[in-house]
Amino acid sequence: MERIKLEQRITENMKSIFGFALTRLGNVQESEELASDILYALIRSAENLKDEDRFYGFMWKIAENVYMDYLRRKSRTAERTAELDGNLAGGADPLLEEIVRKEELNLLRRELSLLSKQYRDATVLYYIEDLSCSETAEKLQISTEMVKYYLFRARKIIREGMNMERLYGEKSYRPCGFEIDYWGPVRFDPQEYEDFKKRKIKGNLLLAAYYSPVTIQEIAVELGVALPYLEDEIRLLEESQYLVCRNGKYLTNIPIFTLDCTKTIDEKLKKMTETTAKNYIAAADEFTSRFGDRFADENLARWQKILLCLHFSLMETEDFLKNTYGQSTENGLGVVWGRSFEKPADANLPKGIQGIYNRCEASDHRGDVIAMNFQQTLNAQWFEYGMTDPVVCTAVDCYEYLPEKWKGILADMGYAENGKANFTVWTNGEYEELRRMLGECISIVSDLNRRTSEIAAAITADLAPAHIRKTAEYVGAFVYRFHSLDNLVNALFDMNWVKEVDDRDKPAVCVIKN
Repeated sequence: MERIKLEQRITENMKSIFGFALTRLGNVQESEELASDILYALIRSAENLKDEDRFYGFMWKIAENVYMDYLRRKSRTAERTAELDGNLAGGADPLLEEIVRKEELNLLRRELSLLSKQYRDATVLYYIEDLSCSETAEKLQISTEMVKYYLFRARKIIREGMNMERLYGEKSYRPCGFEIDYWGPVRFDPQEYEDFKKRKIKGNLLLAAYYSPVTIQEIAVELGVALPYLEDEIRLLEESQYLVCRNGKYLTNIPIFTLDCTKTIDEKLKKMTETTAKNYIAAADEFTSRFGDRFADENLARWQKILLCLHFSLMETEDFLKNTYGQSTENGLGVVWGRSFEKPADANLPKGIQGIYNRCEASDHRGDVIAMNFQQTLNAQWFEYGMTDPVVCTAVDCYEYLPEKWKGILADMGYAENGKANFTVWTNGEYEELRRMLGECISIVSDLNRRTSEIAAAITADLAPAHIRKTAEYVGAFVYRFHSLDNLVNALFDMNWVKEVDDRDKPAVCVIKN
């Protein structure tokens, strides 16, 4: 990597590297020392980096390695100090001896909580429940020799651990929010959504094992949770194949949009999205002059126009996604991914597009629904797939034949007024005319879709574990292809090109009559 570019990247990330050190050590002076060591190692190793786009993954791998070396050095220093203290002359203050004894007991308990299940069970039965080796063997259904081996190893592990300074990670006191999502016909329980949101431990466990392989003890220290409480969670995550174990170390098996990943992508997309929004506004077409009289005001016409442009752009970029990044997986069965986030004060407010229904066909084939539930229009519009048939029926002037239940629902939601459709209806001929008429705007949106997918794919893959890099690349491209629509609408709203709507309006839904 070129020296000038390296210095620029290091300058940009000095605060992030110091933050990495501070969250792990909690001491400003020690953190500054660790950050300096990381920067030095980064400069020395930069010549090994051939692909500049992989800089961030390379940087965090260096940081993790330097941090682990730092802990090992500190452990050896603590061990030598303990040996020295053990050789001091007697006659110490009894109160001081009691404090030391309690401290050692706390250390012993800490290390016992970090023992793997087989070592911990043998140690508890033998030392705490006072069973013999043969009785312990019988209870655990293993040989006496295996019990002796477990006890020998447990004593060694505990002794080493008590001489080690274990520093709980940031997730022990400030866990991230975490949610999970999926795409495709994978076997996925919808309850997983709520489970990951409600229980912080599952998502943070996956985050702790994301960037590099870690032992179960390292996970416990990072989360500040004793192993007996982690083992069942880890087993369930392994059964779901969200987590894999290789050579005694755990590694997350699904792509995750971590805080660092999301921040890096969003920073790269911000200016590009704003420029695209300006180009979209400046593009000329005949939409208003040709169809403006169908809408109560210009704002509703603009919402309908952006809905159609996003719809056509998704269709236009579908082949690009498939040709560039392949299927969702090699066997086309779909993918699961996670996302970490810091909960802001307005965490309960909806974020982004709440549903994309790009062409839902009615069961009687009389029409298709196109709808997008934008966060800015949720006061007026909410569409779900199950509403397709009643909405199309209303669009083709058959509202009177609907069951009374659906008449009431559509009237209450504002989709029907006096038995007529309160949303835009297009014929097939008009639909094709709109595709041609909006060609320039569609092209602008499609270009944003493609560029956003490429940027997100590269960054997501760069920060992912090597064994899921290909899947992470696809997920980055796929997810951010939809985020590009969301980002564009947010930019147009911030620029006041589209505005809030009245509570009975239906700005971002339409039916194409067959």
